[in-house]
Amino acid sequence: MPSHRWSGVLGLLLCTCASSGRLASRHEPGTPLHAERAEAPVGAAPSPLVELLETELDRNLARLQGDDLETPAYFLAYDVIDSSNLWLEAHHGALVADHINQQRQLDIDVRVGNHQLDNSHNQQGDYVANGLGSGMSISLDHDPLSLAQSLWLQTEIQFRDAEEAYREAENHEQLVTHEGSPVHPDFSQEPPLVHLEPAAELDVENLGQRWRPIVERVSAELGSHRDVLYASAMLEAEVQNHTLVNTEGSRVQSGRTRLRVILSVTAQADDGMQVERFATFDGHRPDQLPREAELQAAAGRLVDEVLALRVAPVAEPYTGPAVLEGHAAGVFFHEIFGHRLEGHRQKQDFEGQTFTKMLNQPVLPRFLSVIDDPTISTLGGQALSGHYFVDDEAVPAKAARLVDNGKLRGFLLARSPVLPFRRSNGHGRREVGHPVVARQGNLIVQSRRTIPEAKLRDALVAEAKRQNKPYGLWFRDIQGGVTLTDRQNPQAFKVMPLIVYRVWTDGRPDELVRGVDIVGTPLAAFETILRTGDRLGVFNGLCYAESGWIPVSAVSPSLLLSKLEIERAVHDRDRPPLLAPPALQASWGRTSASPMRRRP
Repeated sequence: MPSHRWSGVLGLLLCTCASSGRLASRHEPGTPLHAERAEAPVGAAPSPLVELLETELDRNLARLQGDDLETPAYFLAYDVIDSSNLWLEAHHGALVADHINQQRQLDIDVRVGNHQLDNSHNQQGDYVANGLGSGMSISLDHDPLSLAQSLWLQTEIQFRDAEEAYREAENHEQLVTHEGSPVHPDFSQEPPLVHLEPAAELDVENLGQRWRPIVERVSAELGSHRDVLYASAMLEAEVQNHTLVNTEGSRVQSGRTRLRVILSVTAQADDGMQVERFATFDGHRPDQLPREAELQAAAGRLVDEVLALRVAPVAEPYTGPAVLEGHAAGVFFHEIFGHRLEGHRQKQDFEGQTFTKMLNQPVLPRFLSVIDDPTISTLGGQALSGHYFVDDEAVPAKAARLVDNGKLRGFLLARSPVLPFRRSNGHGRREVGHPVVARQGNLIVQSRRTIPEAKLRDALVAEAKRQNKPYGLWFRDIQGGVTLTDRQNPQAFKVMPLIVYRVWTDGRPDELVRGVDIVGTPLAAFETILRTGDRLGVFNGLCYAESGWIPVSAVSPSLLLSKLEIERAVHDRDRPPLLAPPALQASWGRTSASPMRRRP
């Protein structure tokens, strides 16, 4: 599929990320603040499903390695995913969605060939990815015959597809040259893992009963002004339990629970542009979600902000100094830097491979380091969505050192080796039904050149004066962006901010603007980072790529850049509604809101 990445929120396609907008407290430069690594609750007894899967695994592999087969299988894995989901959504004070869903799905990975060359091999720039996936719905019960039937049918289908892909890979290799490029193996050899957790549990029925009136009341607060077009409050909760076995001897039982509250409000300016504000709150447990009073306060802020955006001036194209606040900087690094360090992108011929040949060379300013550590569960008391114990290829999660004092030290690796690295670092991830690729977990940016957060505005003004600019830009919130990583397109990015201020050098009050897109190229953008703030901002979101939707986190201090380019965003020209809203007809709601012209 195309290798670009699109980031947005609430229904936008591809890499969707929504920021929580929280800022961690002060920390010592270069070290994560109160990083907490939860101990994996291993030592549980294997469930009956483990034995059922092992029996069918051994039976089916024996047949797929028969002497009568021209291309026998050398690897087979079964992953059964039990999930329970709750989705509540309210608009303007009334429920519009109330769903509880329980399902069990099956993913099967079959490999034909050998570790050096198999059916996942990159062909003509089209990366097939590790395993095939399936996402087939199967019986919720541990019925041996029903499960065996599903495994039998899907294994047959996946094996036939793998045979065909392997033959094409062999033919392809006879017609291409690897001169000047390493011949990467297709599958790494990893030690077997036995990791047995007790089943993750979440009472979605009880959770729904408690939260239905809350989302109704909060959505009513969001819709309490006559100029609000759309107002919604949502609760999403999911518990997943994976049972994975493979022919290398790995046996994994792992559970993951994720909860998220999303508040969203939209208004329309007189010139037709729609403006939006949103906030999300993430947790691993119900007690990590905010209380209703906090949500009501957040709803009030969002309404004030969207009404201020509605009357704010449209920004002009600009190049000059800027500050990205912590969680906005996290989105910036996730989109522009993190995706370019995913291992499989170093092996695809059609990829731009921005950093492939830059190992041990400077790629960031010397005062910056970057790690991706899925083992961290919370930071500064805030849950990190990218936390997990074991990846989706039965490899323990590990901290991947990516950049050390500005120099590139490694990539995010699944079981698709990128020479000189031959082993996974536990970043093979996928949504059910998708093939595994290397993905981000908890991306953490660390800095050794910091200034107090309160001094960043003064530093921005000083840099703008030095460049003879009338103002600098302050980006408080970003919803996401698109980054192009393939060679057929410019190696460029576009990031869509939500809250942007002009910070004037002549002492005028800071001015909120709208209709802004950040544009540029990755290498040029990172070279302009001058220094950072001394607090870490936490961003939690959902990211979509070849392996589907996965939860991720990005952590970064605020960034002061000497140069950032913006252009005008796409501008809707639809007329505002002609009919008066019901709230106005009932003389209900606030009547005005002053523009946000205060300091960031």
